[in-house]
Amino acid sequence: MSLVSSQGQSIGVTGARKITVKKTRPKPGANKLDASTLAIPHGGKRVYEDGLPDNGPNGSTNGGITTTIAVEFKSASKPAVGSTVTRSGVTLKCIDSELTDDAGTLKQGTANYTSDYTD
Repeated sequence: MSLVSSQGQSIGVTGARKITVKKTRPKPGANKLDASTLAIPHGGKRVYEDGLPDNGPNGSTNGGITTTIAVEFKSASKPAVGSTVTRSGVTLKCIDSELTDDAGTLKQGTANYTSDYTD
C-alpha cells in the first residue's frame, strides 16, 4: 500500500504512513541571507543581504531547488538504498533507510529520498 494524499499525490513505499517534503535551495533571485545580529532592538526589523548566486547541481532546470522527502512506514522490509520514487514529476533516490524493532509493536522505519544526486 502506498500513501496517497488528499491532493492525489502518492509515494511508492510499502506501508508508508507519513511523508515530509522539504525544499532546501531557493530559486535564483530569492537568495537573501539573514545578516541580523543580536543587537536588534525589541520589535526591530531583521537585516537581509544578497547571497551568492546558486543555480544548483548540474545546471538544474528547476532553479537548483533540492527536494528531500522523509518517509515513515510500517513494514517488515525497508526500501533499498538507491531505489527511486517519483513525486510531482521529480525523481528522488533513496539515500538511507532504517528499521526499528520495538518490543510489542509492528516493525517500523524511516527512509530519506533526495532529488540532489548524480548517477
